[in-house]
Amino acid sequence: MVEFNKTYNCKICNREGISFYNEQFLGPRLTKYFTGYYGEEKFKLFKNKLEGINFHLLRCDNCKFIWQKNSPDNKFSYLLYDNIIDSDKSLEKSKLKFVKDKFRVFEEINLLFHKFKKQKINILDFGAGWGHWLISGDKKKYNPYAFELSNKRKNFLKKMEINIIDFDNINNYENYFHFIRLDQVLEHLDNFNYIFKILKKVARKDCIFFISVPDGSNLPKDPSKIKIQKGPIQPLEHLNCFSRFSLEKLILRENFQIMGLKETIMMHFHHLLNGKVNISLFYNDVKHYFNSTSIKFKFK
Repeated sequence: MVEFNKTYNCKICNREGISFYNEQFLGPRLTKYFTGYYGEEKFKLFKNKLEGINFHLLRCDNCKFIWQKNSPDNKFSYLLYDNIIDSDKSLEKSKLKFVKDKFRVFEEINLLFHKFKKQKINILDFGAGWGHWLISGDKKKYNPYAFELSNKRKNFLKKMEINIIDFDNINNYENYFHFIRLDQVLEHLDNFNYIFKILKKVARKDCIFFISVPDGSNLPKDPSKIKIQKGPIQPLEHLNCFSRFSLEKLILRENFQIMGLKETIMMHFHHLLNGKVNISLFYNDVKHYFNSTSIKFKFK
């Protein structure tokens, strides 16, 4: 039974990939990583699926983009995210981040509300996880929607009174969302071309998009110095590794434009006129504009 998809060409420009790193998934280094990261018992649940398959990284020098040639198919991915990854630890980590970041996210959502000057705005967190970002704001100002594939996380989201959408009903929300968030999502997606097609359909013409991915621009150029660890090229989970250059190239290819510095500053100015100011939020938005793999962008 096929458990892996194979991608030979760059997902951004379609040029043939150049081999960058190649090692057996069941080799000693990767076996040590899997047993340490997932635990020995969890590793046994998917060990047989890795037989004869390599952790093979390809790169595109044109796009400064790196990807895993062999990526888990949908069935294997669901197994990873719903059964292999420790849900309790994942939820606890999300809760702690929620407590730490609640005020900042509250102001983040207020900033969007003041930008659109509506009675209520529609927000989609695509790949919402446990949904803590979505419940951090003033619910009187926005309608929270989540797109999430993990059944365990979807059940939790429902308990948090967050609207769930999926591939079956997402087409019912054409031209609906004011803000769409993809935070630590794009690196996991095998076919992000299809995802962008969907997002374009459900977004309003004045929609603001936000993408954030791990920054892979500092990976060693020498393959022998690559470390097998949680990070931009994490085996099995992080199928795509972006630099700022490759992320911008993808955004422009999809006919979007990065939000200008002037518009970014004006968003915060309108926020200030409503009696709100958050220096940390303003600083992060400006910093992200210049050099980051966290980018706000819009339709052209």
